[in-house]
Amino acid sequence: MKFLKPSLLFLFSITTLSYALEECVVQTKEVVKAVYGSGYVRSREYVLVRSAVSGYIKDIFVDSGDMVKRGQLLAIIDSVGLKNRIEALEERIKTLRERLEPDSPFMKNLRQNVDLREENLEKAEKKYRRRLELFDKGVIPKETLEEAERLYRSARIELNMAQLKLKDTVKEMKSELASLEKEKTSLERELENYKIKSPIEGVVLKRFAEKGDYVNAISRENALVSIGSLEKKVVLNIDEELTPLVKEGQQVYITTDALPDKILEGKVLKLDLESDPTRRVVDVEVEVELPRGVPVNSVVEGNILISKLKTTVVPLEFVKDGFVTLLVNGEKRKVKINRVFKDYAEVLGYPPGTPCLSER
Repeated sequence: MKFLKPSLLFLFSITTLSYALEECVVQTKEVVKAVYGSGYVRSREYVLVRSAVSGYIKDIFVDSGDMVKRGQLLAIIDSVGLKNRIEALEERIKTLRERLEPDSPFMKNLRQNVDLREENLEKAEKKYRRRLELFDKGVIPKETLEEAERLYRSARIELNMAQLKLKDTVKEMKSELASLEKEKTSLERELENYKIKSPIEGVVLKRFAEKGDYVNAISRENALVSIGSLEKKVVLNIDEELTPLVKEGQQVYITTDALPDKILEGKVLKLDLESDPTRRVVDVEVEVELPRGVPVNSVVEGNILISKLKTTVVPLEFVKDGFVTLLVNGEKRKVKINRVFKDYAEVLGYPPGTPCLSER
């Protein structure tokens, strides 16, 4: 099977009748109509592993050619600043939890203040009631009773304020604790972003970064490694005007410089519905069994077989102005050719072995 570069071409099988090359005769050949395409070997799954956070690479654990599992740790971005924030939150959370303990010095102090106000209220109430009895008996003046009543009301207000302060302080600390714990959880999740893990199982195709390099999360140039799955695919680019000829399941012959002595046979798996507007080509995915040693991004060439036809032909070099001269029953006869297939011209109605003559 000979590989040619034109986009639409015709390939030939071995002739069914054998003649010397210098002798021109009508021959039977199998003409194969094919669409040519060139492309690359790709991983069926391919990812550029990037960093979602900015920082310096603290460690990178893989290199080109290494096998990796899904979720395997590939690299760590320095997260000292984030860890310091988490540690500060943990200290504050610890302090709040200790203060909220019922027997903590902080809570005891708040309750002692309430207890003191309760004692003051109890004393003020007793004093007020005694003054009220004495006033009813006419022993003390009204002013003395009013002073006792004022002190009683003041003690009750102070108790209410102490109780409210205790309640509000506990509520505020619990609210702050919940907020800090939520922030800590969020930062811990963010900390996971500093651990770069493999999203797929496969092989590291290329490492782009080194330990100590700075990566910018918003830059397009922040890839650390590329990873491809072990399963590979071939993608051919064909001229967009030839796409109506290509169908799923058609036979494809593939060659690559990585395997210079082999022709691989596959079939059309999928035809993209979108054309590349700049190159005017369409991607065709080919299902083909590739040997393990074929590297990703290897250049490939392929012929997609469109149709096969057995017909009679003569070498194109014996055709002049659309005619070929045949020797029929000892007489020269100019015969119009039908179609041209690269190096051959189709001649119909004459049996294989009919000699042809050169007009040159």
